[in-house]
Amino acid sequence: MPAVEKKRIQIRMPAALYSQARIAVDEGFEEIPSINDFVVKAVKEKLRRIREAKIDAAFSRMGSDEKYLRATAEVSRDFADSDWEAFKVSE
Repeated sequence: MPAVEKKRIQIRMPAALYSQARIAVDEGFEEIPSINDFVVKAVKEKLRRIREAKIDAAFSRMGSDEKYLRATAEVSRDFADSDWEAFKVSE
């Protein structure tokens, strides 16, 4: 696996939050070896959730997009015969 370039940064967090993270690391939570790794994992998880939310929002808009709905109806009509034939063969 190629080496990943890393950027050194400083962050500030509430002391209570740091204490909770420190305890989780010290207790071996998910075998995360350091506070740094804990923060990296948390940021990755947050970014994954943001990406999923964007995808969900895009799919949600599709349900009210008239152009998309017309296009899918047209594709469905175009393949209706072959879909029916495939269904009959699968029985």
